[in-house]
Amino acid sequence: METIFKQIDAQADKYADFLKDICNYETKSEDKPALDALADYIQAYAEKEGFSVKRTPFEKCGDFLTIDLNPGAEKSCVLMAHMDTVHPKGRFGNPPVTIDGDRLIGPGAVDCKGGIAVAMSMMRALADNGYDKHVRLLLTSDEEISNSLGGEKEQAFFREKPQGFKYVLNCEVAEDNQVVVSRSGILRFRIDIEGKGGHSGVHYFNCKNPIKEAAHKIIALEENSRKGLTYSCNVIQGGNAVNVIPGTCTMFVDVRVNRVADIAVAQQTVAQVAEKSFLGGTTATATQLSIRPPMEKKPETLALFDKLQAISQKYGLGELTPEESGGGADSAYTQMAGITSICGVGSIGKYYHTEKEYTLLSSIQLRAKLLAAFLCEM
Repeated sequence: METIFKQIDAQADKYADFLKDICNYETKSEDKPALDALADYIQAYAEKEGFSVKRTPFEKCGDFLTIDLNPGAEKSCVLMAHMDTVHPKGRFGNPPVTIDGDRLIGPGAVDCKGGIAVAMSMMRALADNGYDKHVRLLLTSDEEISNSLGGEKEQAFFREKPQGFKYVLNCEVAEDNQVVVSRSGILRFRIDIEGKGGHSGVHYFNCKNPIKEAAHKIIALEENSRKGLTYSCNVIQGGNAVNVIPGTCTMFVDVRVNRVADIAVAQQTVAQVAEKSFLGGTTATATQLSIRPPMEKKPETLALFDKLQAISQKYGLGELTPEESGGGADSAYTQMAGITSICGVGSIGKYYHTEKEYTLLSSIQLRAKLLAAFLCEM
């Protein structure tokens, strides 16, 4: 492994520049032209590196990339990362990327473009040192909005692309020395409430305020929250004047589940709360906007973590900590496809989803070494 590790260190500047370049593409999930432009750049870069690249086009979300090392050989491992971010253009200034010592600050620096750099660095080092098994890197562009744009074609991608491989390692964000062994599933709902509006002074007692009804529904949903299943309403839309009781209101519900079995429980709970009129005289309908299953903590996931831990200790790469995350990720789909999956093996950083998001450039080498050693010894 010494030769591979030395190469990963020697190419540190190259992949720091690569990360800077891809973070300078501002790629909010809904911005297909920007995501396709980034896919163009990464595809050309990977092909120049000698990797085989196939592109999966989508109508609404950015195109996906499948990057293969040694296609046709014995299947080894699938790596994953996503190209989309939560950040609107301009949030980080112009240019978007700044470097402060070991920190690269920019949109997607650690969530999860740093993971792309980790995977590409590791694959380059393996390719140059005689590794002869098939490694596949999947790059997606619909992750941050719970895969709401890609439809069935996207789900088929997650089912089909990892088949025949032994493991999936998702190069998602990591904090400190964490590796993620479980992730919450995410369900999003919109509840449209219809009441009776009027003048807030003259007609108060004749009105049925849908915002007040929404308040009751929020409390009712929150009362059903428990460890592993939570309901939160973080956006309410209703009313346009302080002295007018509106006739309608819309609320959005974010549900997090730790078990696949609780998806049906959540769907039923939201439907029941929407149907019930707490004030009387109001009606409401609930619409499910998106669904992502959880990546459950399973014995095979913990066994995979133990293998990573043993590799990390063997080569002096640090003590890993198993993390159970409340965030979702694409590895939930590969787990459902029957491939043992683990998450959070990408670059290390903090403040993702904020304008302070950064990754530690040195962590690209650290995590590339961890993954390279794992693939060589599996």
